[in-house]
Amino acid sequence: MSLETAAETLANHLASLEYVEIYSHYDADGIAAAAIMSLALSRANIAFKLRILPGISEDDVENPEISLLCDFGASCTGLAESTMIIDHHVPYNTSPYHVNPRLFGEDGETELSGAGCAYLVANALGDNRYLAGLVMLGIIGDNQILSGRNQMIIGDAVANNLINPGRGVLLAGRTTKEQIATSLHPYLPKLSGDDEKAAAIESVCMSRISDEAHTACMLSQIVLDSDASYNALMTLYGDSWSLEREVIPNAHAFTAVVDACGKAGKPGLAYALCCGDASYLDEAWETAISYRNRVISVVRSAEKIRDAPAIWRVDDCAVASDAADILIESSNGPIFIFGRDTASLRVSARAPHGSSVNLEQILKATAEACGGSGGGHQLRAGADVPLDREDEFLAGLEAASCT
Repeated sequence: MSLETAAETLANHLASLEYVEIYSHYDADGIAAAAIMSLALSRANIAFKLRILPGISEDDVENPEISLLCDFGASCTGLAESTMIIDHHVPYNTSPYHVNPRLFGEDGETELSGAGCAYLVANALGDNRYLAGLVMLGIIGDNQILSGRNQMIIGDAVANNLINPGRGVLLAGRTTKEQIATSLHPYLPKLSGDDEKAAAIESVCMSRISDEAHTACMLSQIVLDSDASYNALMTLYGDSWSLEREVIPNAHAFTAVVDACGKAGKPGLAYALCCGDASYLDEAWETAISYRNRVISVVRSAEKIRDAPAIWRVDDCAVASDAADILIESSNGPIFIFGRDTASLRVSARAPHGSSVNLEQILKATAEACGGSGGGHQLRAGADVPLDREDEFLAGLEAASCT
């Protein structure tokens, strides 16, 4: 069987149903996948109910025979075989309705996201090529590249004028001030989180007549005023994408807003934007700016509690994942971010590009040995562990040689 055949098999099964319960991950990739599938189901006159969650377990799936999991579920070993799954994470179950590039020898790490997999199923269900812009949210949100399946999907969208490529500043924000003051990727020391300095740069660059001159001024000021690394500065400007059918045309900005709203506890806002509802734009932007400032505050207050393995503790576990994405930029090896909620230790792990460590395997095995759960990607993974077993979990990380 090929990936295309798997997508067709799932699409045919969906077409036989009158009602589907969709569960989707709460990040940009998961919400984009949910929007793609819900819009495709609507066009096929199939009713649905959607839940957007930070994670999923077997117990969350109430009616497996009509349940569709998007951008998670692959790692759940106890799911009923009738459960439908669209995912790109490492698979640990054998559902006949599982669309996942890794099951067919294709690259689910960098060349096809959850949204990309959903797009393949949606087009097997009907002509839904107009949804290709949402695939960019999966590519950008999950740090993927335009290669393999991603290149095929986006290339076709460019040919059909659904997406237009360009070059530009890759920071999210409605103004120069917002772009600089809320910059997370890259994080700009001395500038991220500083409204006054960001406003000063905006003021200096306002008098520039052309867009090109304004951009050059902005980038020059960032280089002069921040302590960002060379690698970070090189990600300020590059390939950009205009999404001609979406409410926020700038792909990087759209991804940032959707991701932030999902993680800030307002996934409905993010979903509405992905479905083309512009009436929520102002609220969504304000939610995103507030969330990004929250991440910056947590990064500034993060406490390193151990060097080997490198472990940081944060006081807001809800933003631990984004904090990890920033803290890894200045690390030469894997890092683990520990945050606590009322019931569990929540862990976000990252490793530098090119690292041979497999965080997905390490966190899954170590967390499950402590009565928790874990998984994700090779260089980006997470885990939830009972609070009273933190020491046991830490010992497991040390035994796994995560240094």
